[in-house]
Amino acid sequence: MTDTNTAIQKEEPDLYKRSVKGVYWVIASQITLFFLGFAKSIFIANYFVLIDLGIISIAVMLMEILNTFTQTGFDSALIQKKGDVRDYLNTAWTAGLTKGIFLFLVLYLAAPLLTSFKIPEEKIPLAVWVFRAMSLCFLIAGLRNVGVIYFSKNLDFHKTFALSVISALMDIVLSIGLVLVFRSIWGIIAARLATACVDCAGSYVLSSYRPRLHFKPSKARELWKFGRWIFGQNITGYFLEGGDNFFIWFYLGIQPLALYRYAYRFSNTPATHITQVISQVFFPAYSKIQDDLPRLRDAYLKVLKVTALLSIPTSFLIFVLGPDFVRLFLKEHMHPMIFVLQILAVKGLLNSIGSTRGPLFYALGKVRENWLFQCLRLLAFAVTIYPLTKRWGIEGAALSCVFAAVAIRPFIFRFLCRVLQCSAWSMLFPSILPLAAALTMTLVLFAAKHVIFTPITYLSFAGLAVMGVFVYAAVLGVLDFTFQGGFRKIVQEQMQLVSQEIKKRKTSAM
Repeated sequence: MTDTNTAIQKEEPDLYKRSVKGVYWVIASQITLFFLGFAKSIFIANYFVLIDLGIISIAVMLMEILNTFTQTGFDSALIQKKGDVRDYLNTAWTAGLTKGIFLFLVLYLAAPLLTSFKIPEEKIPLAVWVFRAMSLCFLIAGLRNVGVIYFSKNLDFHKTFALSVISALMDIVLSIGLVLVFRSIWGIIAARLATACVDCAGSYVLSSYRPRLHFKPSKARELWKFGRWIFGQNITGYFLEGGDNFFIWFYLGIQPLALYRYAYRFSNTPATHITQVISQVFFPAYSKIQDDLPRLRDAYLKVLKVTALLSIPTSFLIFVLGPDFVRLFLKEHMHPMIFVLQILAVKGLLNSIGSTRGPLFYALGKVRENWLFQCLRLLAFAVTIYPLTKRWGIEGAALSCVFAAVAIRPFIFRFLCRVLQCSAWSMLFPSILPLAAALTMTLVLFAAKHVIFTPITYLSFAGLAVMGVFVYAAVLGVLDFTFQGGFRKIVQEQMQLVSQEIKKRKTSAM
């Protein structure tokens, strides 16, 4: 075992630095996408009535669920697989193209049937053609170059950054521009199709690999051995993250659905972007050291600490300032979502912290165990969603999601400690100091809102946000110094790596 660990060290001696540099690229990408998507969401929420927002939401949900139920997990299998995967790429691409054609036909043909659920009769013709137009995205996605898998596998995240930001920028610009031109939801649909084309074309510009139609059943079976568990997790994961949306659609209608979806978007967007950073960067990084448990444990605990450092104050800020944000930036028809937004901010925090374990389980090949945990969470959700929604509407649906996330935490915690061979305190400590600092920040902001900043204006809202960040940083700094939490050391390491990267780029530019 010692020889094996030594070989891994020699093979990837700078893995942490490479991963951190990858984090910077992905963080830059996610921050950019966050602000672009946030601006687009505010514009769309204020421009359209709830019925139209509901139709748009259903179209997106249908694409998500169809894509989830046909997810092969081949991409994750290619990243996790050791060595060169070139012999598998054409098989994976051919399978993806076949899937795209199949999903296009399913959504196109099923559109009239799908519009019979809780959609006002006068809106059914519009909804049918919206769904059919969106089905073209499946065809375009099927043509996407599978060679981009190397960006994640080789930790070349600057290319992922370029592709995702260009596509997102195209989406935000076209969505706003075309909505103003068409003055209907067709502007959003046209923007989606154009963005899908740009993303597909960009995958061929940035990757030199050129896929061709060629399918080897033996290669597909080999990828499926790993990918089938990803497939199972994607299905259970989607019902956990999207099942509430479908339940609200069928039980309450499309206007409550629109409110719920936008509450989720505004409350979970920061946590979702942190989750995507974790998954994109650390799954391939963990995969490279999957046979070295001490390094893997240290890496995971450091990632957990960084995630807690960022996601805990973010979710607390959303909980405190979310109601003021809705009243200031959104029209009155969106105001009923305020309490839902606050409940879902708790879910966002739980999802963000929980996201640290997914890449670890994948890298260790523990996808079956992760899937079983998701099944337990789905069971808790299924048992509570109806009675809570019947009692409290969309607020009850949000509470059901939070309950399901909390219910399985003890089981996951115990399993992680056993797999990583670490103590319970080692797993808890990374979150304790950020949680204490965030609670202090929350009390200060609540007091400031009712004593100093009243009424809340755009300027005072910005002032409260800045105050919250400074209070959190100051309290965490004191706690870190007192209890030797190691957060300052992590920040110093990141600043040093950024400085080195800047100097390196300046030198290469000269």
